[in-house]
Amino acid sequence: MPFYELFALAKPGLGKQQLAQILRAVGQQVMEHGGVVTDIRSYGERRLAYDIRQPGARYSEAAMWQVNFAAKPTTLQELDHTLRVDERMLRWMVLKRRPYGPLPTPYQVARAAEHVAAPLARQQQQQQQQQAAAEATR
Repeated sequence: MPFYELFALAKPGLGKQQLAQILRAVGQQVMEHGGVVTDIRSYGERRLAYDIRQPGARYSEAAMWQVNFAAKPTTLQELDHTLRVDERMLRWMVLKRRPYGPLPTPYQVARAAEHVAAPLARQQQQQQQQQAAAEATR
């Protein structure tokens, strides 16, 4: 399955619950077609570089968000339809991402974690020794 990135602009002033509904609909659409959502990011409301005009409205700000997912290419048509029908959406774009490299094995992850955790463990041990020495001199 190819990896995709959906970048979208929703109307400004939507509450968190309404944005969550949109994101939930996108996620369900992806999962119903056997896909997997890998990341969701919200960028909040931002000022746009140019106004977006819709019949009877003009938007200079929008709520921006991004969803990364892996899905079959046929999912994109359904996703596009879902977003097109939703009146809260202003614009969206789906980009195909390069596939990730091979995932690390659990052993490689554990080794990397040891390298990160070892200096912290040494630092904590030194602090405990210093505290013990300070208490012993009292």
